[in-house]
Amino acid sequence: MNFRYLLACLLSASTTGIQAAALMGFEDSAMLMAEANRYSQELMLNYSPRIGHAFGVEVMRMNGRHQASMTVTGINYTGLIKRWNLPAAQANVWFSGGVGEAHASVDSGAVYSPGIQFDAESTRLYGLAKVRLVRGNGINYDTAAVQAGFSFYETGFDETQPWFVVEAKTVRNLSPSLQITPALRLINKNYFIELGVTNPFDHDRTPRVNLMLTF
Repeated sequence: MNFRYLLACLLSASTTGIQAAALMGFEDSAMLMAEANRYSQELMLNYSPRIGHAFGVEVMRMNGRHQASMTVTGINYTGLIKRWNLPAAQANVWFSGGVGEAHASVDSGAVYSPGIQFDAESTRLYGLAKVRLVRGNGINYDTAAVQAGFSFYETGFDETQPWFVVEAKTVRNLSPSLQITPALRLINKNYFIELGVTNPFDHDRTPRVNLMLTF
């Protein structure tokens, strides 16, 4: 997660498998997202007044190895730029932007965070690429990430579908700057939970939890 401002789950879709990367819920819904590992923690709540648009608030805390911790609070907007609906698959391009304030032990200041994400998925395969700039006066936590995964089997709309997903992510000015996280992801029409281990072959490996609820 490391300063990652948002991320993924449950836009209304025709099949259970096509839910893995949306950044908001269905029309007139709210989404709660939480993600945590040793290096960063994030909590975000957004509301979608209509399909393709969501507004939210968020709190993030960054604490890399041997670095002073930093907390960011802010507001954000997420918009769906383009969607391609295929017979058994879907692809999307998203824009996200946020403004807020960073608080560190010795300093504070305003931050802004534009980003873009592309994702494509079927009921069995999933891929994602995203970039997000996180900038302020003396602050640069730009993040880039790619994800790929597959589902173990197809399920019905009301059933929970298990996925195996691997993420590779880099975060500027945060140690460790490269984070590889294999994870088990469980997706249902109203929730999303992911359990993984960041840098599992490193002596300083750490568990990661990602949870999203739509209501």
